[in-house]
Amino acid sequence: MRHLKPWLVELIWFAATAILVVLVLLPIRQQIYGFPFERANILFIIGFVTLIRWFLFLSSTPFNRTHWVKIILGMGSIWLGIYALRQFSFFQTFIDEKGIESITQHLSNEDQVAMSKYIISEYIFFAVGTIIVCIMMPFRMLISVWRTYNLNKV
Repeated sequence: MRHLKPWLVELIWFAATAILVVLVLLPIRQQIYGFPFERANILFIIGFVTLIRWFLFLSSTPFNRTHWVKIILGMGSIWLGIYALRQFSFFQTFIDEKGIESITQHLSNEDQVAMSKYIISEYIFFAVGTIIVCIMMPFRMLISVWRTYNLNKV
């Protein structure tokens, strides 16, 4: 039972992250049909919440003493960071060239302004958060592998 507790906590966190994704994207899905950056937005929310949690609370994860998982996380976060940076660049280019109004034009003026601010704010928050955590994660994993190997600590 003791070995199942970290996995149960991990499962609860994934469920909470899924609920957060639904709550953050619900206003967008209710107002806008076919939001072009929805997949990237989902990835940013899941990536930010999960990676920041693993970055800060690595000792409470089920894989806290497994070297190969930490190495995969460190290397994978580099690729995720590159992908996140690319998707964020696509979003910025879209905002600069077409404007957010091109996907909110069917709304009233008040709703259009509110939805535009919401979309830009939450997308930038989760995208930049994901990129920053992806930059820091390989260093955290490297330190953790070194500590586990040399000091027997996480």
